Amino acid sequence: MDNEESNEWEETEYESLDWGDSGSEQENSIVSLYPSTNKPNIAALLLIIAGFVLLGTATTMNGILNDSDKIQGVTVKYNEVMQEMGLEIDEEGEEIDEAFVRNVIEVGMIWELVCAILSFVGGALLVMRQNYNLVLVGCAAAIIGLGGLLLSTLCGASALYFTFQSKPEFGINEQDESW
Repeated sequence: MDNEESNEWEETEYESLDWGDSGSEQENSIVSLYPSTNKPNIAALLLIIAGFVLLGTATTMNGILNDSDKIQGVTVKYNEVMQEMGLEIDEEGEEIDEAFVRNVIEVGMIWELVCAILSFVGGALLVMRQNYNLVLVGCAAAIIGLGGLLLSTLCGASALYFTFQSKPEFGINEQDESW
């Protein structure tokens, strides 16, 4: 019986609760509530997938760099494509050498790694709903990273779309841009 009496609510306790509508010291305090959706989480997942695709592309490029037979094959293929298209590097008709191919692949590998890192950072910030501008940089990095079969570009563009739609969840109000 004692348990039942302690669980019952007394009217005096109900009236003593502070509901915040009467006599508050800060009358000008405004709390803005934004609807929460799963769009930032979906965008974050897409950015993380794009980051893994970019990381896989960089790993593949590293594998090509470490195999001299593959470098020779890529060099031969580049020269064939240049001849088929009727393009020449210089007036003397020289062909692309292996050093040039190595440099291009090294730069591409570094580019893919940087884009992967920015994509991962953007995905992490999206989950926490922080730093909207850096999230946009992560989306752009996923788009311009050009991972395997442009999968990272598709994921980055979709993440950018969902990020734009979840702008209020970052505390950014829509501005009236009507003239």
